[in-house]
Amino acid sequence: MGVRWSRHATLVTVAAATLMVTSFCLDTGAATAGAHGSSAQGPLPTLPALPSPSLTVSLPPVKPPKVTLPSTKPPAVKPPPAPSATASTRPTAPPATVPPTAGNLPRAGVSAPPSADGPMVTPGSAPALIAGDPGADLYPQPPVDAAVTPQARQVAALSDVEHRIQYLENILARTRDDLARVQRGRDPVLQLLMSLTAGGDADAAPFAVADSAEVVDTPTGRAVALYGAISSGQAELVRRRTEEARLRQEISRRVRTLPAVAAPARTVATVGEGRLGRPLSGRLTSKYGTRFDPYYHVWQLHPGVDLAAPIGTPILAAADGRVSRAGWYGGYGNYTCIDHGRADGQRLSTCYGHQSKLMVSPGQRIRAGQVIGLVGSTGASTGPHLHFEVRLGGRPVDPLPWI
Repeated sequence: MGVRWSRHATLVTVAAATLMVTSFCLDTGAATAGAHGSSAQGPLPTLPALPSPSLTVSLPPVKPPKVTLPSTKPPAVKPPPAPSATASTRPTAPPATVPPTAGNLPRAGVSAPPSADGPMVTPGSAPALIAGDPGADLYPQPPVDAAVTPQARQVAALSDVEHRIQYLENILARTRDDLARVQRGRDPVLQLLMSLTAGGDADAAPFAVADSAEVVDTPTGRAVALYGAISSGQAELVRRRTEEARLRQEISRRVRTLPAVAAPARTVATVGEGRLGRPLSGRLTSKYGTRFDPYYHVWQLHPGVDLAAPIGTPILAAADGRVSRAGWYGGYGNYTCIDHGRADGQRLSTCYGHQSKLMVSPGQRIRAGQVIGLVGSTGASTGPHLHFEVRLGGRPVDPLPWI
């Protein structure tokens, strides 16, 4: 009975709520329709704007941390000590009193030690040096005296001509190589011209039939230009060779009129009719003058003569004098120079290269015929021999008229 009464009360309550909601919806619809149907009633009243809540946030100030940078002051550099007035600016040569022995020879092509006087050019770097300067000396050269006398000026002129010949020979060798590369190309015009001019002089310009104005930027044009350069270089080389021969004859003629070379206190005991004694009795294997160097494979001035002899053969001083150099000297290997005083108005010296053992030291007095070292193959050498030089005022001259 109680349960039924509870259900009945719930139904009555739900029904009453439904009637109230329906009545509210009908009233709202009628009010909206009236507002749209008649504009004379005016706009609906505007409700006042509700204030929007504002939110103010205050953040505490951020203070950056303090950073201390290290000091940027550079460290103090202590300057190197200044060299003394008596210190030499040239590298010190190895002492001649402790030379390599004949049983432990430096091999040809081995670079000199860091303390040696005059670095040695390696065979691999020689072509690059000559390409940059076709007249460069691959062997170190001592300083020369000023040419103040007619004889000295003549020797200086000979030296200039010989170096010009060396320059021309290297330029011609390089130009011929360039021409050979062009000729190996497959340009039909060039091949035709070569076949038409075959049998002539290989260094003469065989492309006279070609109009160079039309083929400048072609293999044929390059070949024409290279042939012209070779022809011009050869013409100058002939002139320089003639000038060199004339200067050599004049210098040799004066040498034959000189007396036997004398040291400050003694007369030299000469061999035969020469002005100087012969350093050894070996066979002459290479003369003085410009040649294709057998070690570096480029054209170089050969400033002396080569005398073949077995390793260990004694080398004799050509005249009395004082040793001005004794030690390693670049491509010369173990090298000795002796100052013999003055001849023909110039300082005369003889030099001896590629030794296996040095037996004198700088400043030492030497007698003619004294043993100064032993034959070897040090430095830029291809076999045992003595390289012998005669120098006037520091400039090389042909040794053969002197011995």
